[in-house]
Amino acid sequence: MVEMLFACVIAVTNCIAPDSTDFPADGEPLKYISSCEIDLNGDKVADIAMLVETVRGREFIVLMKSAEGYDTYVLYCGEESWYFSCAFGEAFTGYSEEDSTGSTRKTYRTPGAYLELYIPEGGAEAFFWNGSGFTEVWTLD
Repeated sequence: MVEMLFACVIAVTNCIAPDSTDFPADGEPLKYISSCEIDLNGDKVADIAMLVETVRGREFIVLMKSAEGYDTYVLYCGEESWYFSCAFGEAFTGYSEEDSTGSTRKTYRTPGAYLELYIPEGGAEAFFWNGSGFTEVWTLD
């Protein structure tokens, strides 16, 4: 438990909101939004994904289980009211951020699971493990 908390604190302190670098914190608890445990890299070990709200805005954090503890990835930090879901699947269809029309849809392969960050009635993007980090792909406009 201490190991997970330490990894989470490292991730949260490395996130800088787009409009400022100085956010005082007065010791209030962060707001928990959602989380899941899912094997994101295909190693048969559960990893942790969580969405929390801090003084910097919403932060989407992944704790990848490793032999030493957890490797921490902050996939999103900002003011948008995103939500997320964990999904199982060997592949999904999406397009790169540069393709604003969505005309060049492509099938992306995953290790068996991926995460989707979305705004209800709005945009969505998926994050999947590529062997050395996370790849971000738009899935909806």
